[in-house]
Amino acid sequence: MIQLQRDLSVFLDKWKNDPKRKPLILKGARQVGKSWLARELGKSFDNFVEINFEKNSEARVFFDGNIDTAKIIKNLSNYLGLKISPGLTLLFLDEIQECPKAILALRYFYEDLPQLHVISASSLLEFQLRNINVPVGRINFVYVYPLSFSEYLTVSGKNNLRTMLSENEFNPVPEPIHKLLNEEVRNYVLLGGMPEVVADFLEFGQFDRCKDIQTDLLETYRSDFEKYARKHQIKYLHKVFESIPMQLGNKFKYTNVSEDIKSRELGDALDMLEMAGIAYKVYHSSANGIPLKAESDIKKFKVLFFDAGLSQQLLQLDYRPLLLNADFSQINNGAIAALFTGLELIAYQNYREKADLFYWHREAKSSNAEVDYVTTTAGKIVPIEVKSSSTGSMKSLKTFMETKKCDLAVKVSGFNFSLFEKVQTVPFYALESFVKR
Repeated sequence: MIQLQRDLSVFLDKWKNDPKRKPLILKGARQVGKSWLARELGKSFDNFVEINFEKNSEARVFFDGNIDTAKIIKNLSNYLGLKISPGLTLLFLDEIQECPKAILALRYFYEDLPQLHVISASSLLEFQLRNINVPVGRINFVYVYPLSFSEYLTVSGKNNLRTMLSENEFNPVPEPIHKLLNEEVRNYVLLGGMPEVVADFLEFGQFDRCKDIQTDLLETYRSDFEKYARKHQIKYLHKVFESIPMQLGNKFKYTNVSEDIKSRELGDALDMLEMAGIAYKVYHSSANGIPLKAESDIKKFKVLFFDAGLSQQLLQLDYRPLLLNADFSQINNGAIAALFTGLELIAYQNYREKADLFYWHREAKSSNAEVDYVTTTAGKIVPIEVKSSSTGSMKSLKTFMETKKCDLAVKVSGFNFSLFEKVQTVPFYALESFVKR
């Protein structure tokens, strides 16, 4: 049985030992590993107590009425037949969105029982947060995503390559290792980062099995629609869900989803998918200064599906030809390469903050230019362009650099590290090194 490892576990260990800790809510799409993280942390406690409000709906009654933390703990302990001792027990409240009063109770756990370690998880929490007042300052949110490529290297037994890249300082990698890493990126892109898919592949090494699991996962997300949408909205959710991978790399247009449905209905559906953690919006930013968000345009955005492997499965792309060639950058006209890059940029951001991504586009008759992503590093704006070949003028990237007076730009590709005319080439496999430099 494959034992997964997650970078977030290091953060959770620090949280456990922090005397000023607050209750945590793990947020993220279904099946990304939130419950696994809590259970793994629970192994380091004398007692681990888990209550799932979706499966054990009758337990919600313990949070009714006035919130009395001592009474809640006593009732949970008696109901589960497990001892709950502050300082020795990790209390895990799973699918907490099913019990809104439990969300409110987190504040009182912090105030009345600060010694008790409390973690909760939810895949659909955002829908409840619209209706209740969050105990601001009394709880912390942590964002959980599918495994990143670097995490995939670690669980694949190749953490030595990850360490090498972190120490490399953007020097060219020896060609045999460069080739090996590109092959690993290819495998990861086919699989994606869903824990169940990765674990199955590492145990059995069969892509066909993984594709079946991906199909089941996609059906799980579809079946969830009825949990957070009204009956008449479900058909819109299906249409937008299917359209996201088809519009990868381009400005998202509701008319490309359907010309017969009002954009308001489709917009609401997209917002719901974003709240469920399935879709990420990449907003246009004028990028004249920091923060980039201050100059973003909420009416102009691209949309990323939250997992590269699932995105390809939705597109029903045949993976077999790619096994003969490690270069995945041509898949779907380069859209999958851009998706992989965006997801990597998200994965290595601060766990405590909702990740933001931006792109830049200048629409002009004489000079139309677009840069895939724009980010900041060391207090400076850095444009990022994803390339599928070593040739090409990179006209848009140079236009951005000239217009914004940039000292550095990044080209992400399957090619080795290099630096030419202030453009740093970063291989797909080294995006963690770029984000964390």
